[in-house]
Amino acid sequence: MTSLEEQVAKVTQDLASSQGDDQVDLLMKRAGLFQQLGRVREARDDVQQVLKRDAEHAGAKALLVSLVADASYTSKSSKKSDESSNKTTMDEEKPKAESDRATALRERLAQWQKEPLTSASIRAFVRSSEFPLALELAGHPDSAQQERAVAYMVLTAVFHPPKQENTKTEDVYPLTLVMEQCARCFGQCLGTGKNKDKQLAYRTLNAVFQINATLGAALFCQDELVADMMDVVEFEIQAVQEEILQVIAVAATDASCRKKIMQFCLPWLTKTAKAADPALKTLATITLTKLQAQPASQKQQQGQGQAQGQGQEEDDVDVLADAMARAKLHQDDMVEQLIGHILSDDDKAMHQHAVEGLAYASLTPQVRVTLASHASFVKHLTKLSLQADASNALLYGIGTIIAHITMYKPRLSEQQKQMQRLRQLANAKNKQKTDENDDMLLSDEAVEARIGQVIDQGAALALMTLVKSKSRNNCTVASQAYLNLVTPQATRGKLLQQGIVKPLVILSVAQDHDGHAKAAQALARLAITTDPRLAFQPQQQLDMVRPFLDLCKDDDQPLGQFEALMALTNLASMEQDHVRHKIDDLDGLTLFETLQLGNNTMIQRAASEMICNMTMFPPVFDRYAQPSKANAQRIRLWLLLSDHDDMPTRRAASGTLAILSQDPDVAKMICEVDRAYERLAHLVADDSPEVQHRVIEIIRQIINHNIQGAMDGLVHENVPQALVAIVKDQAASQVVRSSAMETLKTLGKHGAKIPA
Repeated sequence: MTSLEEQVAKVTQDLASSQGDDQVDLLMKRAGLFQQLGRVREARDDVQQVLKRDAEHAGAKALLVSLVADASYTSKSSKKSDESSNKTTMDEEKPKAESDRATALRERLAQWQKEPLTSASIRAFVRSSEFPLALELAGHPDSAQQERAVAYMVLTAVFHPPKQENTKTEDVYPLTLVMEQCARCFGQCLGTGKNKDKQLAYRTLNAVFQINATLGAALFCQDELVADMMDVVEFEIQAVQEEILQVIAVAATDASCRKKIMQFCLPWLTKTAKAADPALKTLATITLTKLQAQPASQKQQQGQGQAQGQGQEEDDVDVLADAMARAKLHQDDMVEQLIGHILSDDDKAMHQHAVEGLAYASLTPQVRVTLASHASFVKHLTKLSLQADASNALLYGIGTIIAHITMYKPRLSEQQKQMQRLRQLANAKNKQKTDENDDMLLSDEAVEARIGQVIDQGAALALMTLVKSKSRNNCTVASQAYLNLVTPQATRGKLLQQGIVKPLVILSVAQDHDGHAKAAQALARLAITTDPRLAFQPQQQLDMVRPFLDLCKDDDQPLGQFEALMALTNLASMEQDHVRHKIDDLDGLTLFETLQLGNNTMIQRAASEMICNMTMFPPVFDRYAQPSKANAQRIRLWLLLSDHDDMPTRRAASGTLAILSQDPDVAKMICEVDRAYERLAHLVADDSPEVQHRVIEIIRQIINHNIQGAMDGLVHENVPQALVAIVKDQAASQVVRSSAMETLKTLGKHGAKIPA
């Protein structure tokens, strides 16, 4: 050993003064010495230096393969030791029958249902032979569907244990142990050097990513996994390369994994995407597409909040752009390639991958235009969604593409706009990089044009299949896509003809997905501009009430509140009382009264109109007419709102009082409001004929009910003179003049002196 060390020192000294081919020879010599010393990592570093200088160096390639075979993750001697001391590899201690394997895991699940999973039980499980068995069944291509499902359930329980309150130190989730055991199984599987085991290892890592992305990312980034993987990737068989690409594609969505991919995988990815087997080429293209889309994806997820790590993201974008430019890879060509897979009926195996790639690519505005304007792309997506064997993952990708194509720019609050201006000022030096929100392709007009294109190609039908799948994620993305589609008023008639109401009602009523509020908002937009008697069946009208009321409760979505109020107002305006009855049963009036007190003018207006409509429902009328302190406060509020700056709010509030004033107790409560007659006299002169008409009707009812002191109060405020002026005004509305004349006659009958 000592002589070998001396040789290494001598070669290292010679390297410092050597150049060109001599340096390559010395690097190869030192790599051989390192290999003999068992210092595999240092040997591999020297070989990589040689390959960087001469990518076709045969000796370096051969030595690299030898190094990997000697020690991929564990030496053969340590592997044998591990096998003798602790049987924990994926192929060890397997029950004899396939059914026995699944049964063992089912029994474990049953045990956990009876006894809640604790940190101690997790430690015991991951140290047992059942843990590698579960990993194997989750990743093995030959596992039966039921076996794989059981394995996923077991691993999900272990990777996502229920949170426990008042957790003691010894009860903390053993994340480090779980990672170590996962890495151990993964490493031992790769260490056999068998292609079948390599495929299993990468498939299992892919499964871990799907179950717990954080744990999958930690395994992917451990030690030198990615570097070692890339060292030998070109010498692997195609089946192993495909599994490696699958893992890289999944990992590309994680920030820490992305750094590793950009550092080690980019050259091979660009090379594979340019010229390789069609399957490898597509997988590499999808991965590059994901890497390209990540900045846009993060921006969309963050909304318009302060971006984190923006400088690093921009550097990664530049590195990726340079690598693709060197490989002569263009996004347009990559997108066309993926579209080609969708259009090909002979390429069914690649449909899922192509849809996934386009789901990420469609985060880019130009790609949205390309997909929407394609003559048959969305038609083929719809066709794929209607296939009986369409998986939830495929449907989710289809829904995501449609949602992205039809996505509007986010509406910014004033504070968000200010933050955006500050960021633009801070990044003034990068003005050449166009902000996506400034892109004309994201203007409302451009989005509405794309919405029209995808509707014509049957996008709504594709979304219906997502709803039928009952998948939580599918329903969420379908809700967003539906909301986008109904936003342009011009598209709503066609969508109603295509049967959009039924799936939207299902989505809005269900509470088992995150998109029910968006589905309710989409329904509200339809209900605002459509005659509810024609658009919705009676039962659908009732089913929509609760989702609309729930939408009204969301103070973080003022637009949704306003649209839900308008939709409810439209539904409650029908002659039948069934909708008003449902609203009243669900205590909608309390919610509307609360919204009336807000400072959002549009919501205040819509709430006032809703209450006005509800007063025509006898039970509500009777309840408001009961003399009480609470009702007196309501009457006072409505009288104040009758003088609101917003005319529709004035009209709704005065209309509410006009309806309720038919009851003498309400008329009395109106007169008991402070400065009531002064307020009424002021409103008689309102510049809105509709408000004038309602106020004059209130005055007539007060007089008819012989409210004590009312006549004197009205005369004192010169109400008769104001009414005479209206009657004489030829320019005034005929309805208002007639109402004023009737009120003057009523005043005269009760002894008031009418001025000439």
